[in-house]
Amino acid sequence: MNLFAVRKHADKVLHPLVASAARLPLHANHWTLLGAFIGLICGVAFLYTHWWLGLVLLLVRGLMDHIDGYVARNRNQRSTFGAVMDDVSDRWVLGIIYAGGCLALSTDYPHVLIVLGFGITGSLSNVIVKLSLYAESHQDVFREEGKIGHPVDVVGIFGSAEFIIYYGAGVFCTALLNDPRPMLAGIWAVAIMSHVSLVQRIAFAWQRYRRVDPAARIGMTPMPSMTSDEESAKSVS
Repeated sequence: MNLFAVRKHADKVLHPLVASAARLPLHANHWTLLGAFIGLICGVAFLYTHWWLGLVLLLVRGLMDHIDGYVARNRNQRSTFGAVMDDVSDRWVLGIIYAGGCLALSTDYPHVLIVLGFGITGSLSNVIVKLSLYAESHQDVFREEGKIGHPVDVVGIFGSAEFIIYYGAGVFCTALLNDPRPMLAGIWAVAIMSHVSLVQRIAFAWQRYRRVDPAARIGMTPMPSMTSDEESAKSVS
């Protein structure tokens, strides 16, 4: 189980901050765009080893990920475009932030570039598994407050919130101790946990869908193969 399962409880804790910020006259899509920009600045801050600034921006960007959804729900600004861009922005921003920290440490720890590849690959593969299950298992897809969902959402120990915890803890300790090793540990944690979560989601898909025929679920039957006479007639025509 990941923190997505307890997101409603976290939303209650963050509600005062989110509600206060949501009073600003900005559209939900503007909040998404602003969050992406702050994430970009955060990645640059990490690249130049400004750990405290980067940590603050990381937390602010995480808060904005809640604000755009809150504004969309409470001001009737929900749209399919907004939902898509929110997901795209979230993954793009986390990749930029992760890459900034990895590149900052690559001079002292060259192997971190390989870890960067594993971390981004693991994170993206988690998303691909999730989206594939959305597309292939229509019987389990649901919508809550307009947002699409699936039981796989709570499977695995890695997500956006977990990224902030693993990575942010490393950044905090590095900034506090002026030692790059905690940051290195956070980078490794993202790479490892994203792959553990990937295995968990694949295992979930195997247990739940290994005997499910997708064609049968939507009432499709395979086209019968043509006989040799039919193939000859088709080629003549």
